[in-house]
Amino acid sequence: MTTYSSSNCSQKFSVDMFSERRPLSESPWLHIGKFDDLNQAINTCKKIVDDFLSSRVNVAESADQLVADFLHHGDVPAINGVENLNSFDIYEYLLQRCKEILNAEKLRLR
Repeated sequence: MTTYSSSNCSQKFSVDMFSERRPLSESPWLHIGKFDDLNQAINTCKKIVDDFLSSRVNVAESADQLVADFLHHGDVPAINGVENLNSFDIYEYLLQRCKEILNAEKLRLR
């Protein structure tokens, strides 16, 4: 796990989540929380992705299918704040976790 120093950061990191399932009368963005530490914000984003993936692992036949399922139906977390553009790459994390989860599931079923 990569750790990032937030000692030079004076601002808090805000984690927001984009969801297309919210009512049309509301913003598709939902505020999750503010964090003083960048690692806490990253871990919150990872948890959002992991929670979705763990709920769908039984129906996916491949990592690519699980990725596509998340991209079509999952809520997308984002970090707003200092250095947010390079702090969490959701697509890189998503692909990595889908491969890990499905490999673990295959091993479990053997």
